[in-house]
Amino acid sequence: MKDPALLEATGSEPLTYEEEVEMQQGWHLDENKCTFIVHAREECGYVRNGEFESTGTQTEKSNATNTSFRVENNLDAMIGDVNLFLSEINDDDDEIDANEKLKITELNTDIPTEEGESSTKPLIQAEIDIMIARKDYQGKGLGRAATCTMLKYGATKLGIHRFFCRINEDNLNSIRLFKSIGFQQCGYAACFKQVELELRKPLPQMENIFNNHGGSYSMIPCSI
Repeated sequence: MKDPALLEATGSEPLTYEEEVEMQQGWHLDENKCTFIVHAREECGYVRNGEFESTGTQTEKSNATNTSFRVENNLDAMIGDVNLFLSEINDDDDEIDANEKLKITELNTDIPTEEGESSTKPLIQAEIDIMIARKDYQGKGLGRAATCTMLKYGATKLGIHRFFCRINEDNLNSIRLFKSIGFQQCGYAACFKQVELELRKPLPQMENIFNNHGGSYSMIPCSI
């Protein structure tokens, strides 16, 4: 992660390996952050029956109950990451009109409190960013698939009602990617020359969008 163009596009700073490990450990403990590393499937190996196996039939390995994925065996297969930064939606935000507030309220769910009374569950939004760092894997649709997978996970597993992203105005590829998924521009920060895009739809509609654009995932045991 030392490419100047990539650092500028992602708004990142170059980190040493030790700094990267420390940051990831902090994120692991932070309930408001969610991060996944993107790996190139064809370069990954798995541990089956205690033995490491290099690339092969990935479907068979993913479906096997005695198969696990070890990060330390797949460092060279890392090609990028995708992240969510969670926060509560502020219903009093002046940028949300009355109709939009009604839509948000309809999506909310009342949950019982310890005293047995009904309480409104906070509505959650998340800023998303995606990076495919290795140039040999850029332009192959992996960024779209990883983005949709993360969005689907966030909507179905984390209960996120609104997704948004902030992108440099000259990063046309990223802007096109998010607009093709269904994001719409909702703001512009002239001082940073960034556009803000958002996606706010009922869960069934979001699931259809993510599925149609290649968003899917399966769970296998993973260890460092």
